[in-house]
Amino acid sequence: MRDNGGLTVQALWLSLASLMSMSVGIVTSMVLSRLLDQTEYGTYRQVIYVYYTLLMVFSLGLPKAYSYFLARMPLSEGRAAVRKINLLFICLASAFSALLFFGAGWIAQLLGNPLLEDNLKYFSVTPMLLMPVLGVENILTVYGMSEKVVLYTVISRSFTILCTVLSVVFVGAAASVAVCGFVLSSAATCAVGLRLSYLPFRGTVQKDSCLGLKEIFRFSWPVFTSGIYGFVISSASQFFVSRYFGVGDFAVFANGYHELPFAGMIFSATSSVLLPKFSKMSREGVPSAGFMDLWKSVVFKSLAIIWPLSVFSCIFADDIICFMYGDAYAASADLFRIVTLVSLVRIVPGSAIMLALGKGREFSRAHLFTAVSLVSLDALCVRYFPSLTGIAFISTFTTCMCIIIIMRVIVRSLGASLADVMPWDDVLKMFAAASAAGACSFFAVSVIGLTHHLANVVIGFVLFMPLYFLVAHLSGVDYQSLSAPVVSYLRKYFHK
Repeated sequence: MRDNGGLTVQALWLSLASLMSMSVGIVTSMVLSRLLDQTEYGTYRQVIYVYYTLLMVFSLGLPKAYSYFLARMPLSEGRAAVRKINLLFICLASAFSALLFFGAGWIAQLLGNPLLEDNLKYFSVTPMLLMPVLGVENILTVYGMSEKVVLYTVISRSFTILCTVLSVVFVGAAASVAVCGFVLSSAATCAVGLRLSYLPFRGTVQKDSCLGLKEIFRFSWPVFTSGIYGFVISSASQFFVSRYFGVGDFAVFANGYHELPFAGMIFSATSSVLLPKFSKMSREGVPSAGFMDLWKSVVFKSLAIIWPLSVFSCIFADDIICFMYGDAYAASADLFRIVTLVSLVRIVPGSAIMLALGKGREFSRAHLFTAVSLVSLDALCVRYFPSLTGIAFISTFTTCMCIIIIMRVIVRSLGASLADVMPWDDVLKMFAAASAAGACSFFAVSVIGLTHHLANVVIGFVLFMPLYFLVAHLSGVDYQSLSAPVVSYLRKYFHK
């Protein structure tokens, strides 16, 4: 069973939606970094940091439940299943909002920023607005409506920019204004998301679903526990920086130490597409060879996009960071290079195949081991050799370690070896081609000697891409298999 064009096109739509979403986040950060001073901007970023890290806990792994269960049941039971999961989200969101409001003072004290207390109280209504629509993308993807995810993203992210950035521009340059603007945009996102959640069931006769709460929690518990450990993994380094280095250094760390947006875009898209696919394959009793065939196809396509762009971003990190956030955040470039290593190791989301194969417990244990290692090493770093670079290296090392553990579990579950599921020849060829193209383009930009960061990035990229594809083609990397499903889809679309 090979990855067909339908999966590739769905992943393309989801990647486009993720690209738009990440672009809005980047644009918002770029603008707010310039409109707010470091203390106000750092406070705003801390609010967002608190929300997204606690969201891993309170979401209980339920967004993945949409993909897992809806793929296994008839369309006629879908609406009832969505309602049951949405009801759980509303209950969890109520507890989340209460924690943010009544625990705002404690969280502000914990992170060492008194300004955080009032801003968290303003923000506390947000979980009630956003959590009931966390599964919109998953629902639409299961029913082959990934293009609607793009529509949802455009609408919701447009409101985010309008409400957050324009509030700061016209009302006042303060973190509280940006937070209130974000809350306002969340209300619009909730209204649109709830409508789209039930779009696949319009015009169909619906009946009650046999899906029970016990079955939902049996699936979501390993996802929840791994989410708890994932909460520690994603928040520990930022916590230590916020607590022991100050708000200014937190802003530098937050702007620099985040994975490449396009890598996250691809990981999110492939995970959303693969979980329902693997879940259906598991229910139908497809042999391991079928899983491996699809897995290898997805790995190659992920590598073909992520690796060259990751190498380019690493080489041109200084210009990228300074263009995005300004010269005041030049120190973020080294952190950006360090975290880029994660993108080179994180080939494809392992959660999809592990959950489909019933390896949720092993998935959770891998994250537990990583979380304990990260916190221990971060504490030692702060105590004996405090530096942002040290924290970044520790976070990257432990994340890569977790990915390797997950990969080992997957290959054992499929009765294979790492050599069987990885296109090693293509990996080496892509890395060599990207390194050669990156070195040549960086040398050319240095010779030109421009001082404008955006110009350096654009010229470097224009030189890099044709050089990379030329070297990759001469090395025998087959990019035609990546583009063929997309070309076929576009031909059918324009000939309708």
